[in-house]
Amino acid sequence: RPPAPPLPAPGPHRTPAAVAMGAASELVALLRVYWALFLGNIVEWYEFAIYGYLVHALEDQFFRGSSVATWLGYAVSFVARPLGGVVLGFAGDRLGRSAAVNISFAGMLIGTVGQGCVPSFASGNIAGTFGLALLVVLRFLQGLCAAGEISTISTYITEVGSPGSLGRSISLISITANLGFLLANASVYAVTAIFGEAAVHAWAWRVPYILALVPGLVAVVGRRAMPESGAFLEHRRQKEERQPSADEEDAEEAPAPGAAKAQAPAHWQAAPLGPWAGNIVLGICGVAAHGVFQYGGFVFLQAYLKQRGLAAVDGLWAGLCARILMSLLALPVGWLVDRKGVAWVNWVGALMTLLGGLPLFMLLQEHPSDSSVAILVLGVACAIPGVMAGATIFLYLVELFPVAVRGTAVGISWNVGMTIFGGFAPILAQASLGVTPFGPGLILSFGGLVSACSISWSLCRRRSGGQPLTHVRHVPYFSSSLLCKCFDDSKCPDDSKTDAPGESLQQ
Repeated sequence: RPPAPPLPAPGPHRTPAAVAMGAASELVALLRVYWALFLGNIVEWYEFAIYGYLVHALEDQFFRGSSVATWLGYAVSFVARPLGGVVLGFAGDRLGRSAAVNISFAGMLIGTVGQGCVPSFASGNIAGTFGLALLVVLRFLQGLCAAGEISTISTYITEVGSPGSLGRSISLISITANLGFLLANASVYAVTAIFGEAAVHAWAWRVPYILALVPGLVAVVGRRAMPESGAFLEHRRQKEERQPSADEEDAEEAPAPGAAKAQAPAHWQAAPLGPWAGNIVLGICGVAAHGVFQYGGFVFLQAYLKQRGLAAVDGLWAGLCARILMSLLALPVGWLVDRKGVAWVNWVGALMTLLGGLPLFMLLQEHPSDSSVAILVLGVACAIPGVMAGATIFLYLVELFPVAVRGTAVGISWNVGMTIFGGFAPILAQASLGVTPFGPGLILSFGGLVSACSISWSLCRRRSGGQPLTHVRHVPYFSSSLLCKCFDDSKCPDDSKTDAPGESLQQ
């Protein structure tokens, strides 16, 4: 495919109004070319969220009333995510970003619609056992493909977006992901309102899964026409130019008789990940606050409050409020990233999660069946640290790696982190209640602590000239603030001059 068309370039000496107009035109241009990418992301996260909002119906249909077993079924998709991040990240680094997102989305659509068609124990023990096994397999496929989708789409948008508005461009991923969760929440609410809760537990739980088919097919068709990332095509061209030609190979010493002489194409030769192991660890820990809040907060807490007496409709309304607010705040957070830097914004989000996790849970625990408290705490208060820690976390990860290893390394960082801190958050929160009534709140705060410490440590390394943390946009990364002068961009060496050997700014 041809490279992506250039987006509007920022001009010098522009007024604030002109800057805002320019950023808006850049986002419009991005959406016009890559609409199918964002539509697919909405559908993908809708599909992934459905299970969490139907957890009580699935508990009755497949897991014989066991909450822990139901959340284990939820965690299956997260177990698959590290493998999916490696496989589809490798595909994105070798075949191209466009090919990887098409493969991941097709598999996700099959896994989701398939879950809506599997038999349950309501059809008998044999059918139920077969259906449970098939559900686990489809959840695994869903996690495998979701892993490749989010890491590749993040890389894709970062490489085709305008450098001056990268924060706002990447926030579109968060907006579409939140819209996916929002639509999943809304579809469960609508199905419950239309058919009743008894019907949802009996058979109507299948409807939200099957509804994903129509927009999913539209996204599949639209994604086939997407242009490839120019940065990826340039990297492939440079790599192929560095590969010896056939004449040069013949001029070298001939191999021993009978020895095979075969060499993979240049773009299939994997770049080593070893030099970037430290940054992969930083990425894994960096997503902790977002992962814990996303699944140990918004997903688990709705189920927890329902168990404690909150009406199902009120819980869905609280979730809807949270998703709407986070969608509205994502673009302003992206603007803040373009002003203050992605590390600064995610560090502040991690601190909010650390300081707010336990107190917010204690408020919900004190008034578990009060709908107004649920909406104010879960729907409003939790949305603020949620969007600060998650709206641009993808840019934080992409910045850590050069083009040659970006798809694979981001896939590993994101998916291992989300598996550890997100996938197992609901089951750990459920189990922690047997140890302390404050367990879920402590888990939320712990996620914030991990991310805050990780980002702080990386900034200390950056100031001392350690492994580079930026490969797309070096400034702003962590701009000056009254509390954190020691981490200011102006006091750090230029990452563009400290890249690992063999890696340039373009890589």
